[in-house]
Amino acid sequence: MKKILMQSILRNQRGATAILVGLCLFSFIGFGALAVDIGHLCVARNELQNAADAGALAGARFLYNEDGTAVNAGANQIAHDAATANMSELAPVEVNGGDVQRGHWSFATRTFTPNDTLLPVDLWNVSTDELDANINFINAVRVTARRQAMPIASFFARIFGHVGFQHAADAVAYIGFAGTLGPLDVDQPIAICEDSLLTGDQYTCNVGRMINSGQDTTTNETGGWTSFNQDDPCTGGTNAQEVKSLV
Repeated sequence: MKKILMQSILRNQRGATAILVGLCLFSFIGFGALAVDIGHLCVARNELQNAADAGALAGARFLYNEDGTAVNAGANQIAHDAATANMSELAPVEVNGGDVQRGHWSFATRTFTPNDTLLPVDLWNVSTDELDANINFINAVRVTARRQAMPIASFFARIFGHVGFQHAADAVAYIGFAGTLGPLDVDQPIAICEDSLLTGDQYTCNVGRMINSGQDTTTNETGGWTSFNQDDPCTGGTNAQEVKSLV
C-alpha cells in the first residue's frame, strides 16, 4: 500500500518539475545570452581600444614639426587615419569630428585638457612641475574610436530586444620623458656639464666626446666622470678614489 502511494507522489512531482523547468527556461536563456554576448562585446571593445591606441600614438609622434618651432596641425589627421585603418569585427572603426584632440596631459592630476593652440611654450628655465601645470604646453593627443553607426552585434540578447550595442574607447598618448633621475640613481657616475649646454642664458650644444680628456679646449666641457660633489665638475673633474665607490 505504501509503495503504491509513493509511486503516485512521484508521478505528481514529475509534473511539478516540468512546470518549474518551463518557468526557469527564460532565466537559463538570459544567462546564456549574458555570457555569450558579454564575451563578444569584450572582444569588440578590445579592437576599438587598439584602434584608439594606434591613432593616439601616431598623432603624438607628429605632434610638433621637425624643428620643434610649432605644434603640427596635421597631427589630428594623422591620428584619424591611423585609427580608422583598424577594423572591429571586420567593420570600419568610426572616428567622428571632435574625436581627435590635441592638448595637455598632466601627470599630477592624470587628466587631459584639450587645447588647439599651435604655439610652443618657452622651455627655458622652467621646472617639470611648472610644465605639468601649464595647459598651454601641448604634449598629448587623445583619440576616441566608436561603433555607433554599425553597433556591435548581439546574439542571444536579440530575444530580449537588444539587436546590437554601441560602444566607444579612448586613448591618450603623450610625448615626454619616461621619468627623472636623481643623484646616485644611475649605475655609472657620468654627467654632462651645464656649461657645455649654455652660452650665456641660451641653450647651445658643445660637440665633443662624451668622456673627454680635457686637452682640447673646444670640447673639454662636454662631459666626464663625476662624484656629484666636486666644486668644478666641468674643468676640475674628479679623481679615481672618489669615483671608485660609485662604479
